[in-house]
Amino acid sequence: MSVDGREARNVRVGRILLWEGRVRRSRLIDEYGLSPIRASEWLRDFRESYPGWTNWDPKLKAYVATFSAYAEAEEVSDSMQPSPITAMLTPYAFSEQGGQTSLSWNFVHTSPHTFSRLNLAIADRRRVRFQYCSMNNPEPHERTIEPHSIIKTGRRWHVRGFCVERMDFRDFVLGRMSKVKLLPDVSTIDAASDIAWSTLLSVRIVAHPKLSPAQQMVVRNEYFKGTSARVESCRAALLPYLVQELMAATDVDRQTPPDFQLAIENMEECRRWLFPT
Repeated sequence: MSVDGREARNVRVGRILLWEGRVRRSRLIDEYGLSPIRASEWLRDFRESYPGWTNWDPKLKAYVATFSAYAEAEEVSDSMQPSPITAMLTPYAFSEQGGQTSLSWNFVHTSPHTFSRLNLAIADRRRVRFQYCSMNNPEPHERTIEPHSIIKTGRRWHVRGFCVERMDFRDFVLGRMSKVKLLPDVSTIDAASDIAWSTLLSVRIVAHPKLSPAQQMVVRNEYFKGTSARVESCRAALLPYLVQELMAATDVDRQTPPDFQLAIENMEECRRWLFPT
């Protein structure tokens, strides 16, 4: 559904509110280049259009999203009926915080409530508790983490943070989280102490050596603009996702063409991060 005028303004305000969990006048000024008076008008119009969606927090000096806002948004999402709220549920690139990248997805559903709780936890340095299901432990179980980054890898979103139960930094898939609750506990661990996150690797990606010379040239032209390789900078914690996304062989004798057309050449440097002992 296309929106214009006041509805378009409401969509812009609503996106920030739902995905970040709160909205300030200063946020609208920074994001959309508004004057203070104009930003106040946008907020006034939005609150008139969507009563019950915000509560004023005098300590934060921000309008905070209410439970009713997320409940109504989820109801619209489930109904699949086009509306301005549907447009609000389309993610966008945040510029306020440094913890999110590449906000776009169209396959795995991630609720704005889940995303916003994690976003607020990162912004305000708070712990967050949730129910989690994994392939190794498919029954819902409780986790408490101190998150520091939200990352999109392929079609899925992950949050990276210190897991209180495991006493280690871990990744969690947002689509497998439920009952997410922001805790009053202050987060004391930051990304600098996450060695796998702060370690940057230079990953050398090449055409699979078991391809014929002509086939290797096809791959080089497609992926490397004709050069022999591509060197990609990657956080060590994200290396498994890079390898998975590229379907790059890490063992060229076992992982062979045609299933694998790319390979990681500097495996000795990368091995410890792909196959931790």
